[in-house]
Amino acid sequence: MKFFRKAIVIVTVLALVVALCGCAFGGSKKIGKKAALQAALEDAGLTRNEVTDVDIEYEKALSSAWYEVNFESGMAEYEYRIHAYTGEVLSSATD
Repeated sequence: MKFFRKAIVIVTVLALVVALCGCAFGGSKKIGKKAALQAALEDAGLTRNEVTDVDIEYEKALSSAWYEVNFESGMAEYEYRIHAYTGEVLSSATD
C-alpha cells in the first residue's frame, strides 16, 4: 500500500512539472529570430535599414527562453532580451 501511495505522489509531481514547463514556454512554437529582431526594432523606434552589426542568439534556462538581440544605430549600441515564445520585450539597454 505504501508503494502505491509513493507511485501516485511521483506521478502527480511529474505531471505537475510537465504542466508547469508547458506553461512557462507558452505551449507553442518559438517566434524565431526575425520576429525577435522586429520586436526589438519596434521598441527602439528603428527600422532594419537604420541598424548595423545585428547579432541574435537563442538562449534558455530552466523555465525561460529568450533571444538576445544586439545591434547598432549611429553611435548607439542596443541590447534586447525578447521572450522566445511571446515576443515580449523582457529587458533593454542602450549605450
